[in-house]
Amino acid sequence: MPPRRWPLDGFASRPATSHHDGTPLCPVPGPNGSRPAAPIGVPVPARLTMWQAVRQSWLIHPDWTVADHLVWLDNEAYDTGTLTGDPAEVVGRWLAEHRRTAPVSRPADETRVFMVAGGDRVAVFDSADEAGVMAVTMTGANLEPVTLCLTEAQWAQAHAVLRSDFPYFTVTDARTGRAAGAS
Repeated sequence: MPPRRWPLDGFASRPATSHHDGTPLCPVPGPNGSRPAAPIGVPVPARLTMWQAVRQSWLIHPDWTVADHLVWLDNEAYDTGTLTGDPAEVVGRWLAEHRRTAPVSRPADETRVFMVAGGDRVAVFDSADEAGVMAVTMTGANLEPVTLCLTEAQWAQAHAVLRSDFPYFTVTDARTGRAAGAS
C-alpha cells in the first residue's frame, strides 16, 4: 500500500508501496536522483537491453533522430555512458542497421499484415505500431519475438503451415474487421 505520510506531496507522486509500518521505502540513488527502493518480493518486469530499447522505439517512432533516441534513453534511465564509444555514434549505427534490415516497402494497394511470433504465440496486426507494442510485451516476458511484414497471401500460407505443423501454437488475429480471438 502507499505510505501513510509522504513528505514530497506536491513535488513527487506518492509511491504505490511502503514498509509494513506504512513508512516510505528507503531512498536509493539513481541516474535521475534518489527514488524509493523497489519492494522486495514484488516481481519487476524484465528490462530491455539498450539495443533492444532503441530497436523497439525505432519501430514505434521511425522518424526519431539519434538525439531523440538519446533523450528517450536518458528519460528511461538507460546509462548511455556504458556504451563503447560515443553514444550518438553507437545509436546512429544501430539505427542505420535497423533501417538497412527493414522490410522492403510494398506497393500501396497491397494489404500488409504485421506478424509477431514469440514462444508458442503468434499475433497479426494491421499496423507496425501495434506489432511493435506486442514485440515489446513479448520481450518483457523473456521471449525473443520475431516481427515480419507479410502480404495477405504470405500470411494465409504461413497461417496454414502454423495450423498444420504447430497446432499447439496460439494464433491471434487482431486485425480490424476480423473475427476476434485465437485460433
